[in-house]
Amino acid sequence: MTTTTTYVQERKPLPPALPESVADLVQLRKSEAKRTLNDQVEEIHLSLYDSHDKYTEYLYAVYDEQAIEGSLAADNFKAAEIIRDEAKKRGKVEVARQKLATIVKCLNVVLRRYNGCSRKERRNMIGGQVLPDTNGGES
Repeated sequence: MTTTTTYVQERKPLPPALPESVADLVQLRKSEAKRTLNDQVEEIHLSLYDSHDKYTEYLYAVYDEQAIEGSLAADNFKAAEIIRDEAKKRGKVEVARQKLATIVKCLNVVLRRYNGCSRKERRNMIGGQVLPDTNGGES
């Protein structure tokens, strides 16, 4: 070190220490990080995808005739029920207190976040390619 560098270091104060743990760091956050209900449902959806046998079965059908319960709406409600039950187990209060219809809407948003995963996209898919919806139908 040169004399000039030593002099500059002596004149500048040391920075304050960083928080020692994540818990300490979180306490210093200026604003609360608010995850949307869709984000919270997605987190549960992803965990159930590989671990719950029935969950993906309720998401598989693209026509009422293929649905486990005989209709896509009923299968959506069963999947939402599984999500809500899992939210209760995990203590995810915001998801656990939602109506099934609300969770179904969130689940549909979540499925659209992934290419070719919504019922509508999968219904309009041929050879792995999503074709445009020609009849303007929604699901």
